[in-house]
Amino acid sequence: MITNVSKEKLVEVGSRFRAMYLVEQAGYTLGIAAKDGQALCDLLPEGFLKEMDGVVGEVKAAMQDKELMKEEAKDATRQQNLAAERAKVWRRKVVRRATRAMRLGESIPDGLLAVGRTRKIPELQGQLEVMIKLFEENISKMPGKGADQLLAEGRDILEVFRSSDAAQEVKRLKSLPDSVVSFYEKKGLLYTGLKAVNDAGHELWADESEAAGRYNLSILHRNAGKRKEEPKPVEETKK
Repeated sequence: MITNVSKEKLVEVGSRFRAMYLVEQAGYTLGIAAKDGQALCDLLPEGFLKEMDGVVGEVKAAMQDKELMKEEAKDATRQQNLAAERAKVWRRKVVRRATRAMRLGESIPDGLLAVGRTRKIPELQGQLEVMIKLFEENISKMPGKGADQLLAEGRDILEVFRSSDAAQEVKRLKSLPDSVVSFYEKKGLLYTGLKAVNDAGHELWADESEAAGRYNLSILHRNAGKRKEEPKPVEETKK
């Protein structure tokens, strides 16, 4: 069994991600895991990677259903627009704070010094995750008061990106057709499994950061902006 997480939670998680991006990410992640061989397998439950392959196959098969894909596209658009405007404002605040710190002589990573281009909302979310991590790591260098509050605001926005009001979301997901619920559950299972494989990879290579860094979800986040039918770019580069 890949996870004991409840079906409800898996459905909620699965509703956030596009199947095609999850499958592409799985191809990479499971490929890296296969290269690391038994050492990686030993850090996971017996038969875990084989089960993961099975789930990938199930998600691929479900992707052939046009009605399922139509429902998925509708959900993804609805959820990913929830926090876009707040996120854009927050990014600008962080860049101004970080730039000020640099002018005062602090060493600040490039990821906090410019608002990079995000063509689609999933890219914005991915960038937000990176900026939050960098801001947290460099918070002691930030001048003035309120840096903690700014970090907390970013985390809150990220949570809104990840899920809307919990009670309403659970009610909405329960009202979906059984076929859609099953599809989302499979996607949630795949995502959860990929996270577990990444955790194992980071443990395996805890003493080699470059090798550990191969275990990431960068393909999932990067590819999330490539579909032509999605909305226009969220925001152009600002400096």
